[in-house]
Amino acid sequence: MEIKEANVRAKAPNKTDKFVLATQICLRIAATATAMAAAWVIFTANQTVEVLGMSFDARYSYSPAFKFFAYANAIAFGFSLMSLFFMFFARHALTATIYFFFFLHDLMMMSLVLSGLAAGTAIGMVARDGNGHTGWIKICDRFEKFCHKVTVSMALSYVAVVCLLVLTVMSAGKSRQI
Repeated sequence: MEIKEANVRAKAPNKTDKFVLATQICLRIAATATAMAAAWVIFTANQTVEVLGMSFDARYSYSPAFKFFAYANAIAFGFSLMSLFFMFFARHALTATIYFFFFLHDLMMMSLVLSGLAAGTAIGMVARDGNGHTGWIKICDRFEKFCHKVTVSMALSYVAVVCLLVLTVMSAGKSRQI
C-alpha cells in the first residue's frame, strides 16, 4: 500500500486532476460562503411589531430549531473554512487517504447542515402556515421582515448542502484508490 501511495505522489498531475482540484476548491469556497451567509442572516433576523399597544419580538433565539439551524451553519462555515485552507495549502500532497478524510468531513458537514435545515424548515412552515390542529397560529403575516430573512437564510443553506453533497461524491470518487 505504501508503494502505491508513493507511485500516486510521484506522477505529475494531469489535466483531469487539476480540474478536479480546481472544482473542489471552488465548491469549498461556495459552501463556506453560503454557510457563513446563512448563519449571518439568521443571526441578524429579528423584528419587533406592536399589536394593540403591546410589543412582540421575533428572533431566531426564541426557537430551539432556529438556534440549531444557525449554529449548524456556523459550525459548517468554520470547518469548511479549515478544509479549504488545508485543500489549498496541501494541494500537492493529496493522496487517496487524504481524500477519504475529506469525504468523511464533507459527509459530516452535509449531514449537520441538512439536519439543521430540516429543523428550521419545519418550524418555518409552521410560522408561515400555522397548524390548526394544535392551535398554532401563523406569524409570517405579522412578521414579514423576519420571515423573509429566515427564508433567505434557508435558501443559502440549501445551496451549501448541494455544494457539500457534490464535494462528498467527488471526495468519495477520489478516495477509491485506498
